[in-house]
Amino acid sequence: MSNKAPMRPVNSMILTTLFLLCLGWNSSAQKKVQYLQYEDLKPYHLGFLIGLHSQDLIIDHTGTPDEAGHRWYASVPAYTPGFSVGVIGDLRLLDYLSLRMTPSIHFGSKDVSLRSDETASIATTHSVRSNYITVPLSLRYRGARSGNHRPYLLGGISAGLDMGRDQHNPILLRPINTYLELGIGCDFYLPYFRLVPELKLSLGMGDVFVHNRSDQDKDVYKKYTQAIDRITSRLIVFSLQFE
Repeated sequence: MSNKAPMRPVNSMILTTLFLLCLGWNSSAQKKVQYLQYEDLKPYHLGFLIGLHSQDLIIDHTGTPDEAGHRWYASVPAYTPGFSVGVIGDLRLLDYLSLRMTPSIHFGSKDVSLRSDETASIATTHSVRSNYITVPLSLRYRGARSGNHRPYLLGGISAGLDMGRDQHNPILLRPINTYLELGIGCDFYLPYFRLVPELKLSLGMGDVFVHNRSDQDKDVYKKYTQAIDRITSRLIVFSLQFE
């Protein structure tokens, strides 16, 4: 026969009450505070961005052989990260749509290698430095806010000016270009500001290769100008935006 006394109803009520209180405290602790609740209602706001980018070149070739009958091909063998900095201006059009301008400077370079189809050919590599000043104008479409984050897509165009050109480089690029821009990101609402990570692709829409040069008689320049038919530039930018 068991000598344990049955649990009293009062003790059961106390344990049940404590259990319910713990559940209530747990649920309130897990409930997130929604920061900057009225931030999206502002007609406009400003900010700044910092980030990293990679410069790339899309190269089309002529296929024209040289005097020895060999064809030359250029490529970008590796990517070197560059630094980006800019300012942000955002104009609210609708609840889900805004017009955005982000003037930025991108400091960086890329290596371009030239190699012939000859079996024992050795690649010749030159560094092409470019400091782009870009003025993108984009439409940003944002999804519904969930807690303290809100994803978005953007698309637009950009005008770019290359301030880092070397006039004596075998590959000379035009200073002015236009870009088509596509991006994705997410607003993270913090107590005092929004932190916005963004990944953006800028696709050059024009041929930036300078074909006719006054110094074309030099052999090192002629190899590139004879081999390359068209070059378009491309930027991949990852930025952290503070708004």
